Amino acid sequence: MLVFMVLAQPYRAHGSPKAKQLIENGGYIIHDNTSFLKFREQDLFIPASTLKILTCLVAIGKLGKEYRFETHFFLDEQDNLYIKGYGDPFLTSEVILDIGKNLAKLGIRQLGSLFLDESSFALNNKKAGSESSDNPYDAPNGALAVNFNALPLQVAGNTTITSGEPQTPLIALMTEAGSNLSPGMHRINVDTLSQAGELSPTLRYTGELFTVLLQQAGINVQKSYSKKLVPKGLEPIYIHHSSKSLEEIIRACLKYSNNFIANQLFLACGIKDHGLPATWVKSRRTFLFFIENILHLSPDQITVKEGSGLSRQNRASPLALLTILDLFKPYSALLNKKDNILLKSGTMKDVYCYAGYFPKGSNLLPFVILLNQTENNRDKVLKALINDLQQTDTSATNQ
Repeated sequence: MLVFMVLAQPYRAHGSPKAKQLIENGGYIIHDNTSFLKFREQDLFIPASTLKILTCLVAIGKLGKEYRFETHFFLDEQDNLYIKGYGDPFLTSEVILDIGKNLAKLGIRQLGSLFLDESSFALNNKKAGSESSDNPYDAPNGALAVNFNALPLQVAGNTTITSGEPQTPLIALMTEAGSNLSPGMHRINVDTLSQAGELSPTLRYTGELFTVLLQQAGINVQKSYSKKLVPKGLEPIYIHHSSKSLEEIIRACLKYSNNFIANQLFLACGIKDHGLPATWVKSRRTFLFFIENILHLSPDQITVKEGSGLSRQNRASPLALLTILDLFKPYSALLNKKDNILLKSGTMKDVYCYAGYFPKGSNLLPFVILLNQTENNRDKVLKALINDLQQTDTSATNQ
């Protein structure tokens, strides 16, 4: 049931004096069957990662919980292997090794070159909110990206460079990236590394990792890797379906608040509605349609530039996010639990948000707290709201 239907009922609506005292710039909203607390509930704020709830809701509606991303493999007459990606966010080292073993089962033992095809995405511009930092939360999206486009490496005190995780082999890209890093563990956004000719750092990472892991699976790659489209008419010899269903991907996305995964989902929704290739514009159109026709909200209540919440151009009112939470309730178990509260946090510089559900008997009560201020006191605000709502219920019972 949408919030606008709920608001038509005769609820007692008021604010929480203690919660208001904690807020310099922000708003909140919370309701149950009898009481309704709100403050600046229609004002727009930066929602940060609480926006991922909307992205996951749209993905479930568009793709279905059992949807699995695909990666296609082709072999030409010269035994060159073409790899065409369609945005699987879980092309990890373990998965690539399994792919290699499956190709080996087809009798493949030796390849000429690896050709990488990322034409199913046409992301000519960086995503909104990109800071071009080396942090993994800023990693770029792509049709054929491995390990979330984050490069794990370790630099020893004697400057020796090794892989930062046992399942990922040492590759040349790690050696280059680690040459100027201080000792310690690092996980680097590959987009900040140098371009190698026509190959983006994303494709170089993909090419190097596939080459080494195919060899571990018993398939020798004689030549190198490069960017090349799959020839027309060539049929795939193997189609890899993602190791995780959409429901499992969403659970991981929300658990780790992974920006890369969220925007892979965002782009996949645009493909579903508007076809290949994926673009930021197509996905924004899909989300705008959902906002206006499913949520019955307008752009002056919520604006979405990308799906992770990283962009400061995203805007949402507490009321808009509450509307989203009402529709997301059947999937609420996909959220993390903190002190028995199902919760999605959103955190950026001077942005501290919560959205989720807290239990009341057999019910789950949705709540939203959006703070765009220097002080992170969202836990105190949430505690004040819960206490005030409980006191309101006690007063109503005694009347």
